[in-house]
Amino acid sequence: MKDYTTDSSNKTTIFDVKPVLGCLVLIVAAWVVVFWQGVTTAVDIWIISDIFNHCLFVLPGVLYLIYLKRTDLDIAALKPNYFVLVLCTGSLFLYAIGLAGDVQLFMHVATFTFLPLSIWAFIGNKLAYKILFPLVFILFCIPIGEELIPALQEVTADLAMVMLGWSGIPVYRSGLYIEIPQGQFLVAEACSGISFFIASIVIGSLYAYLNMYSAKRRIVFMAISILFPIIANAIRVFGIILTGYLSDMEHAVGADHLVYGWIFFSLVIVCLLGIGELIREKQFNTDDSGQIETAPAAELNFKACYRSCTSIVAIMLVFLAWFYSINSQLSIPTNEYRLSAQLEAEQEASNARYSNAWKPEFNQAYQEFQFVRQLNTVPVDIYMVWYPKGHGELISSLNRLYPEKAWTLETKSSYPLKQGQNMGVSTIVNPRGKRLLSYWYLVDGKMFTNNRMAKLYEIYRILIGRYVGSGLVAISQVTSNTSESQDIVSFADLTRDNLSELNQYFVFE
Repeated sequence: MKDYTTDSSNKTTIFDVKPVLGCLVLIVAAWVVVFWQGVTTAVDIWIISDIFNHCLFVLPGVLYLIYLKRTDLDIAALKPNYFVLVLCTGSLFLYAIGLAGDVQLFMHVATFTFLPLSIWAFIGNKLAYKILFPLVFILFCIPIGEELIPALQEVTADLAMVMLGWSGIPVYRSGLYIEIPQGQFLVAEACSGISFFIASIVIGSLYAYLNMYSAKRRIVFMAISILFPIIANAIRVFGIILTGYLSDMEHAVGADHLVYGWIFFSLVIVCLLGIGELIREKQFNTDDSGQIETAPAAELNFKACYRSCTSIVAIMLVFLAWFYSINSQLSIPTNEYRLSAQLEAEQEASNARYSNAWKPEFNQAYQEFQFVRQLNTVPVDIYMVWYPKGHGELISSLNRLYPEKAWTLETKSSYPLKQGQNMGVSTIVNPRGKRLLSYWYLVDGKMFTNNRMAKLYEIYRILIGRYVGSGLVAISQVTSNTSESQDIVSFADLTRDNLSELNQYFVFE
C-alpha cells in the first residue's frame, strides 16, 4: 500500500490501512476454512509430486509481488465490485460438484480461483488492475498439467527421431520405443519433460512480469518459455540415446541419465533467462506511478470496506454449511441399505460348485457378490457390487472390471436396449480363453450404461441431499473362437431378457 504519514493534511493515514488488512486477513482465513479439503489435498500433491513442488512457492511469491506494488496501491481508491461475487459463487458451486463427485481437479480449480476473485471483489477494479499479475499468478497453485504427459511423450519421441535421422544413427521406432543397434530406449513418463515444461512456464511468466514492460516482448518471451523446454527435452533424449550409442550402452541408461536430466534442466533454465536478457528492454520504464504520494484525493469509505468483507465471508459460510452436508453424505454412514440375503446364499452355493476365472477388482466395496446363474439356460458369471452412502466410491479409475495382468481387451462393440440406451460389450482374452463382458450402473435405482452419465446423476443426488447409493452389475460369458459375431448377438439377447431380474436388487424406495 502507499506510504502514508500521520500528517493531518492527509485524508487517509497509515491507520486506514489496518482495517483493510484486517478485512483481507479475515477473507483469507475464511477461505482456508471453507476450502480446507481443497487446500490440504493440493498441498499434499505439491509435496509428493516433483512436478508440482514449485507450487509451494507461489503464494509466498504472490505476497512479495504485491509488496513490490505497495506504493501504487491507493487505499482511498478501494471500491468493492459486487458483480464479481457472481463469479465467486460459480467457484463455490464448482467446489461443491468436486466434493460430491470426488473430482479433485474441480476442487483445486475452485479453491484457487475463488481466492483472487474474492480479493478482486473486495478491493475493486482499480486496485485489482494494479496487482493483476499477482492475482493471476495464484492460479499456478492448481496442480494441473499431468494430462499433457502422453502428448509430450509423443512430441519428444517425434523430435528425437528427427535428430537421430540427422545424426545417421540406424534407428527404428515402435510407439514410444526407440531402438538402435546397441539397445532399446523407452520415452517413459519421466522422459516427457513435464517438469521442465511447467517450471519453464512459471519462471518465464514471472521473469517477463518483473523485467519486461512491452506487451509484445512479454508475449514473445512466453511463447519461447512454452516451446523452448519441449525442444530442449527432445535434445536431452537425443543426447541420452547418442551417449548410449557411442558408449555401447555403458552410460546414460541407468540412474546416471536421471542425474544428467537435472543438470540439463538447470542449463535449460539458465538459457531461458539468458534469452530473456537478450530480448528485454535495455532501459527501464521511467513511470512515476511508483513515487510516494502523501495526499490521496479521496477518503476511504470504511462502511463499504466492512460491507464488502461481510458479504464475501457470509457467502462462504452459507456454502460451508452445504459443503458439510455433502461431506456428511460421503463420510458419515446413515440409513445403510443392504442387498438381499438371497445373493449371499446364491454366492455360497455357486462357490461350492464353480471356480471363477474372471474376478473384478473394486476397492472398499460395502457388499460384493459373484456367482454363476443360468440365464436362458446358459451359465453366466454375474458380479454385483454395492456402495451405499458413506462407503467408498463406485465410479473410480481405481476400480477394474478385470485384472489387466490376467486379461487383455481385444474388441469393444455395443448393442441397443429397449430403454433407449446402448449397452457396451467387451471381448477380453487371455491364454486360457475368451470372454464377453457387459456391465451397467444403478444409482439410486436408476440404470445407466454410460459411466459419465452415472457419475453426473450420482453428483446430482448428492447435491440435493437424496443420495442412497450406487451399484454395478457385470455379466460375463465364456465364448468360443468360431463365431464371435453370433456369440455377441446371443449375449445381447440374454442381457436384454434378464435386465429387470438383475436390477431388482438395487431398487430402493
